[in-house]
Amino acid sequence: MYLPHKRTFTANLIIGVSIALFVYFLKQSALLEFLLAHLGQLLARFYVTLVINRLEYATSLVGLLSDAASIPLAAFLWTYLRSAASRIAGTLSLGLLLLPVAIAVYRSHGVILSSPLIVLGVAAAIAVEAMADRFSREIHARILDGKQEAEFGILGHLNHNVKPNIQIAKSPLTAVLDFLEERGVDGEVLAKRLDGSDETVGEALQKAVLSLDQIGAILENTRKLVTRQIRREDFCEVPIVTLLASEIVPLYAGRLRIVVTGDHQLMLRLHRESFVEAINNLVRNALTHAFTGEHPGPELCFAVRESRSRVTIDYTNNGRPFPANLNAKDFLTCGRKSYDSPGEGLGGAWIGKTVQAHRGSFDIIRDAHPLHFRITFPKRGI
Repeated sequence: MYLPHKRTFTANLIIGVSIALFVYFLKQSALLEFLLAHLGQLLARFYVTLVINRLEYATSLVGLLSDAASIPLAAFLWTYLRSAASRIAGTLSLGLLLLPVAIAVYRSHGVILSSPLIVLGVAAAIAVEAMADRFSREIHARILDGKQEAEFGILGHLNHNVKPNIQIAKSPLTAVLDFLEERGVDGEVLAKRLDGSDETVGEALQKAVLSLDQIGAILENTRKLVTRQIRREDFCEVPIVTLLASEIVPLYAGRLRIVVTGDHQLMLRLHRESFVEAINNLVRNALTHAFTGEHPGPELCFAVRESRSRVTIDYTNNGRPFPANLNAKDFLTCGRKSYDSPGEGLGGAWIGKTVQAHRGSFDIIRDAHPLHFRITFPKRGI
């Protein structure tokens, strides 16, 4: 009879037999009973020591000093070491360093220090945080991969089927328009517009051709948006406040005032190119929509602040109020825009793609500012 993976099965069988022989050895010898008895004795001694320590040495200056030193050190390692492995290793190393101190204090004063247990608890918290973050990254990556695959499929269908039909529809319209112009009848009135003015045959055909061109342009721009990838291997640590001040502010110095506030030492793991383009889209959006016509003292403000695990960018300007009928989902969706927008609704889509790639969030804050966007990025785990 043919069995696949015979070598693997044989190796696993040998390991299983070895484990069985070891179990038989433990059962037949007194080693297991000895180990269990010794462990029970140690636990009993530890229990008695804890009771005595609690009754006779409830609080000690040595213990408080040890805790006061170990907690900030553990927090420092947790905060400033970059990788989860280095944070766990550093914290456990600190715990090992505290063990001789704890033993010496116990022998000399009979006091059990809490600091090794505290540091061990911090290491456990770091490990839990790392596992949760890894799980979150995996789920996020799966969602992004599935979404990107769906986008590629839809876009491929549109480019393969819709764009050729646009050209097919546009060609006879252009020919008819040329035909009418040659005979001088393109100025004939075709219909009345909603405002009561006359619409000629030529104008109607030109509008139809222009609409088809716009549809083709939207498809092409959408293709560029979807196919541009934000790869994780291109992320790097960036001084975000300095980045905004040095690469965004000078570009628009002659057109409006941009204020950037925050800690210049703050580092954030970013995909630099996509982030800069997203911020540029925000500024261009303001120039197009918020500061139309004569607007005295146009000003944009980027206020960067950090919490324990996140960095928040509050973007405000003093231009026209953001449309009340446009929410965050609509603003970040490809092709969605306000009714009076001359654009194609792709700038917000790129901002949304960038925020999503960074596992961030985008919120529209309705407050005293005419416009207030809040972008939040996680500090780690991208």
